[in-house]
Amino acid sequence: MATTYSIGIVTPTVSRAGGGIFPIVLAHARELHALGHRVTVHGLDDDPDGLDRAEWDDLRLKLYQPGPFGYAKALSQDLMAGDYQLLHQHALWLYPSIAVSRWRARTGSPVVISTQGMLEPWALSNSAWKKRLAAILYEGRSVRSASAIHCSQAEVRGVRAFAPRSTIAVIPNGTDLPSLDGGGHASTATRKTLLFFGRLHPKKGVAELIEAWALLKARDPGVAARWRLVVAGWDDGGHEAQYRAAARELGLDAAEIAFPGPHFGAEKDELLKSADAFILPSYSEGFPMAVLEAWSYALPVFMTRECNIHEGFAAGAAVQIDNVPAALADTLLARLSDDGDLPAMGQAGRRLVESTFSWPAVAADLAKTYRWLIDGGEPPECVDLANASSLRESG
Repeated sequence: MATTYSIGIVTPTVSRAGGGIFPIVLAHARELHALGHRVTVHGLDDDPDGLDRAEWDDLRLKLYQPGPFGYAKALSQDLMAGDYQLLHQHALWLYPSIAVSRWRARTGSPVVISTQGMLEPWALSNSAWKKRLAAILYEGRSVRSASAIHCSQAEVRGVRAFAPRSTIAVIPNGTDLPSLDGGGHASTATRKTLLFFGRLHPKKGVAELIEAWALLKARDPGVAARWRLVVAGWDDGGHEAQYRAAARELGLDAAEIAFPGPHFGAEKDELLKSADAFILPSYSEGFPMAVLEAWSYALPVFMTRECNIHEGFAAGAAVQIDNVPAALADTLLARLSDDGDLPAMGQAGRRLVESTFSWPAVAADLAKTYRWLIDGGEPPECVDLANASSLRESG
């Protein structure tokens, strides 16, 4: 029988308000629980209406009302009172980092931190002075003292720049595979749909996408008449009104661009099934769940290299795009005017998820990393051993 452990997961979000981090943490906890580990999730409560509370099912969930900077005194107290053999922290720059760091200093037990793209250059440049101050006061010490940093392969360089001696567990995120009713994927709408789905935030390149769509329409009205752009997701910071206004000013009507808002559950399933292609012109990502979900629905993906899933390009499942509007319009025009190869790209993405990005495989690698950190022995293949031995010896 496999060895099981008592694991504490610490997260700044327990709901859809946390964007892509929420499904990652939820799946992480579920899969570890399915493997027999004793899992407790400690989360800042960003779900006051309880919209996503049922998603946690029978998982043990402890919630904390966050103050400024995510401060929650009881979080630190509960961690100290727990019997955890390892803590796994998701995300950076808030009070949970301090609480987890204190737990490690007190117990000497291992900590794993999932950076979730928050050490990527664009992310660090956003509110840069605050993050520089936080790095000096607590986050630099927190990351450097972690037993392992969990990130995707594309994030390794950013982690190494921030904490050169850190041990890194190179493990991607995962997603579930929905049924596609026989594997086909065809839109029933008059126009084909290019779907953006995610936070409506400048980081995602939404404004540039809208401008590119207007340029595409001006250059080839025929392509614009066969396709429409759907910009779906939740408004993060009041930007949706700006994007709607920009679309109107650029002459895009309701048939050419739509803003259907956030979708969850069955509505999200239908949205993805009704699309013909997916786009994410982001400036910075850790490992975007939206792209994995699009591939799981057999959608071809248009994405920037900053989305950090370079396996998609190698597998022929994605088209590389620029978030400069003119260049983006050029790429979209070339691929949407002759779109016969898009379904095959979508199928390549589906196969990529099946082989590489399924949650059971991700959880298995996490569990192997935990076993190594708790019990010792040979490190798993997913661990980047650069400086690992010296780090473990120094505690």
